[in-house]
Amino acid sequence: MTYKIIGDSCLDLTEELKKDPKFQMVPLTLQVGDAQVVDDETFDQKAFIRMVKECPECPKTACPSPEIFKQAYEAADAEAVFVITLSSHLSGSYNSAVIGKELYEEEHGADHKNILVIDSESASAGELNLALGICEMYEEGLDFQAISEKIMKKRDDENIYFVLDTLDF
Repeated sequence: MTYKIIGDSCLDLTEELKKDPKFQMVPLTLQVGDAQVVDDETFDQKAFIRMVKECPECPKTACPSPEIFKQAYEAADAEAVFVITLSSHLSGSYNSAVIGKELYEEEHGADHKNILVIDSESASAGELNLALGICEMYEEGLDFQAISEKIMKKRDDENIYFVLDTLDF
């Protein structure tokens, strides 16, 4: 079984994993005042932090559209596609990914590719932990259904904690 892992840009991939063709990112959009910044490979974190500090308004995010997720599914050259999103409690990314899957299946049929959309119920490292778990299960030779069941259990059994440096926003 060939597989692809698609994550929104909160999936905290290392530089090495970003080069791995089995991973694909779908960027969030960040808004600071009137400026919009796409969270992709061109993202400049230092410039973004400076913009945030200089702007009197709180920054906002926008999730990828369902159409962008649909295009990612179409571009995925794999039999199985695992989509890992930022928690649905924090973003609309999960809902967009689900609607994108529905759009894909309307056009291509539900039997064309196996697609599992996972609400990480986390962010960043939590998303990465699920992605690495999928890779390990694939290496063990598990099929799509077994990986789907095990990864959802892994998600449900994990607790992710965050530490903030500042409470400015």
